[in-house]
Amino acid sequence: MDVPMRMPDLATVDATMTLVRWLVEVGQAVRRGEPLLEVETDKAIVVVESVASGTLRAIAAPAGAEVAAGQVIATIDAEGVPTEAKPETDAGTAPVVDQSGGPFAGAAGITTGVAELATPGPPTAVATTGGGRGSFFARNRQARAGAQPASATPRDASDYDPGFLKDLYRRMVLIREFEEGVKFLFLEGSMPGTIHQCQGQEATAVGVCAALEPGDCLTSTFRGHGHALAKGIPPEELLFELFGAATGCCRGKGGSMHVGDMARGMVPGIAIVGGGIPLAAGMALAFKMRKQRQVVACFFGDGAIAEGAFHEGVNLAAIWDLPVIFACENNLYGASTRVDRVMRNDRIADRAAAYGIRGETVDGNDVLAVYEAARSAVAEARNGQGPVLLELLTYRLTGHSRRDACHYQPRDERAQWQGRDPIERMGRLLLERGLAGPDDLKQIRSQAQARFQAAVEAARCQPMPAVEDLTTHVLA
Repeated sequence: MDVPMRMPDLATVDATMTLVRWLVEVGQAVRRGEPLLEVETDKAIVVVESVASGTLRAIAAPAGAEVAAGQVIATIDAEGVPTEAKPETDAGTAPVVDQSGGPFAGAAGITTGVAELATPGPPTAVATTGGGRGSFFARNRQARAGAQPASATPRDASDYDPGFLKDLYRRMVLIREFEEGVKFLFLEGSMPGTIHQCQGQEATAVGVCAALEPGDCLTSTFRGHGHALAKGIPPEELLFELFGAATGCCRGKGGSMHVGDMARGMVPGIAIVGGGIPLAAGMALAFKMRKQRQVVACFFGDGAIAEGAFHEGVNLAAIWDLPVIFACENNLYGASTRVDRVMRNDRIADRAAAYGIRGETVDGNDVLAVYEAARSAVAEARNGQGPVLLELLTYRLTGHSRRDACHYQPRDERAQWQGRDPIERMGRLLLERGLAGPDDLKQIRSQAQARFQAAVEAARCQPMPAVEDLTTHVLA
């Protein structure tokens, strides 16, 4: 079967791009997700991945050609996968590395910075006082020798119900497969709008949402697919929304950046950086005034802590002891800027002290550590002990948005974080504890892939919103 390879819309202003070079020759094997060519946009030189596995049958646009979004640039013969093709890795992650003795091998530890998480190694003492701004950056560069993040200590795996552990794994796999599938749909030009994805951050969404009760609520960001799936929004409804269908979770009006479902306790995503923080405080205030025992989990990234909304929302929640869990997904980059270039204190969680609330830094790639930290924070909030600030240290294995080539992430840093993949870590735990076998894990992944593909076929047949729907669900 011949599969057309269409040029994805990677430009920010000018829709025309220049094809720099092909990385594979006609007749060679290709794998879905592997680099196929390089194009120059109005912003950068970007690697384009193959949308299918098979053999590169023909090239329609040679190097140096001007290409437009949606243009067919090649044809891939997808009838079987050639034997010389390289084995496919799991959803874009690097091969698993031995983490025994490394900084993320256990849950406990102490962090003296954020930048140190780029390099694994034994804990080292790092000075945190004295000097000016220059010495701060020097300290953080030294910290990369490796100190461990403070983290909630999960109970021994034997203390958890096996079904609960497998469900955590299943949910993370569903998020990963959803995100990987959506990435290729955008590459194929099948979807409108843009995407901000969360590959690598699955443990933060699943761990926090696992600690919530059905009646609890959450606020999200423009990177909200994982939050939505973890909160219980079916992947079908989420995908329908991304296709712009009237049957989507927001009736086709939200798109990727505004997914949610109030009936399931998720406020549609707020694309304004930090915009969900005061909203979460307001919702929590309403719960408290109504004497309801609900709590709000508020997700935001490390870039949001520089917004005034962060101070206003957290301070309001603190002075009135509101039931909010502020979950900062610190993936080390605000868009393309590394966090240690925009903050002088080493830990975001330390900011909690300024508001008189508890703060905790957690290994955000350990789903059980996240769950335990969130479970304690939810219990405190529900019992009237006020909000908690959780800093969840994680890493996104994809660009800030679909046009981001991610050149600012050092290759060694990316490789090390790929070795800390939250799904692989949870899978190893299930295998080591005898709770699942290799075939069980493969089946979970296959089921997630099959469900996504079925959702794609259904999404292509969904009705689009009618003109008369323009003003429905709109409040002035």
